[in-house]
Amino acid sequence: MHNEYMANDAAMTIRIPSSLKRRLEARAEEQHRSLSAQVAADLESVLDSLTQSGVKGRFLGLYEGTAVPTDDDIEEVRSLLWGHVSRLEGRV
Repeated sequence: MHNEYMANDAAMTIRIPSSLKRRLEARAEEQHRSLSAQVAADLESVLDSLTQSGVKGRFLGLYEGTAVPTDDDIEEVRSLLWGHVSRLEGRV
C-alpha cells in the first residue's frame, strides 16, 4: 500500500473535472493525507477490490466464450444504423 512516506515511483498528469478534484481534496483532508497520497490510496483500493471480486473490467470478459464479430457483421450493423438515421432525418 502506498503512503506519503514512500518514495515516489512514478509521476503522471491527468485532467479531471474540478468537482472531482474538490471531492478528492475533501477526502484527503478527512484522511489527513496529501492529495497525491489520497489519489494513490483510492486507486489502489479500487484496483484491489476489482481483483478480489474477479471483475476484469467493464467489458473485458463480458462476452468471454462468445463468437467475435466479423468485419461483415460490423458492416451489416453499420448499414442498418445509418439507414435508420437517414430515415429519421427524412422525417424532420
